[in-house]
Amino acid sequence: MRIASIELAAWRNYSGQRLEMASSPTILVGENGQGKTNFVEAIVYAALGRSHRTWSDATLVRAGEDQAIVRMKALSGRRALDVDIVITASGSNTIRVNGNPTKRRELARMLPLVIFAPEDMSLVRGEPDFRRTFIDDVLSETMNGAAADQAEFERVLRQRNTLLKSMSAKPGSSESGTLDTWTEAFIEVATRIIVARRKAVSALAPRFSTHYSAIAGGQNSATLVLIETVGEGVPDSEVTAALREKFHVKRRDEIDRGSTLIGPHRDDLLIELNGLSARTHSSQGEAWSTALSLRLAMVDIVTEHSTVGDPVVILDDVFSELDEGRRTRLADHLDHIEHLIVTAADESTIPASMVGERHHVKGGTIDG
Repeated sequence: MRIASIELAAWRNYSGQRLEMASSPTILVGENGQGKTNFVEAIVYAALGRSHRTWSDATLVRAGEDQAIVRMKALSGRRALDVDIVITASGSNTIRVNGNPTKRRELARMLPLVIFAPEDMSLVRGEPDFRRTFIDDVLSETMNGAAADQAEFERVLRQRNTLLKSMSAKPGSSESGTLDTWTEAFIEVATRIIVARRKAVSALAPRFSTHYSAIAGGQNSATLVLIETVGEGVPDSEVTAALREKFHVKRRDEIDRGSTLIGPHRDDLLIELNGLSARTHSSQGEAWSTALSLRLAMVDIVTEHSTVGDPVVILDDVFSELDEGRRTRLADHLDHIEHLIVTAADESTIPASMVGERHHVKGGTIDG
């Protein structure tokens, strides 16, 4: 799949912009703060229905305007998708694909896209929530029903936590039956998410290792392991029973603390480089290469599962943090991507082998 064109109105620092993309890679060059990342953020929003930088849609609307508009045309063979999105500063947004109203969560499987951005350093050095979200993003783009399961899980978790807080504030309350009902609802959806995440990590792990070795060079090794609160070594077929037993044991603690202590929302992804935790034992270059390798493994998995074409891949200011050797190896490693979009603040950091159409970004305007 490739992006043929994108048009913005009142988006971030863009008053209005249209860009045609005729070949790959598409390279955007400009000093920091001029709008490179804002532009690729619009592509991400049109493909995934959300920003990769903020949870607040209101911040996407240009100051002083009531709404922002993103229009994007994507092509996969003879198939064309026209995405029209209106984001309001306050109120509901609208999404249409080929003129038809579309839900946010439906976009990811219609327009596969993977972005690597500086924020992805949080996958390596940040809190577990960033790594859980990464796995869930992989599932959303590759597995029917995954996004719906994730939304249902968040709903049930909120309800269960609200009930636990109420019981904690009122010791001796007679809401045990209600807690049992929400616990069973939680176990049902949590089991599906746990099993799905296991499959995703099993598929990601060998690809992640291969990408890391290709970028880092030498005999460097990298591994992924899920750390689960359900317990170590629990087979898929026994996850439901194991969760039920855990909740029985932790019931008093959960009521006292007013919070759900077991489940997918407390799991983590352990990333190791040469047998050591990447979170605590990686250099800047190693951490950058690790985060990038995770995204490239995601590209592989999304490509394998996509029925609408290969994912578009965006690398936002990737080369700035890599030494020359890693830059060259990365560029060679990406030559098979159907549509690669690259941003750079310093044109000299782009490897000579990466030849494509180049556009310059300045003050919310893109030439060409």
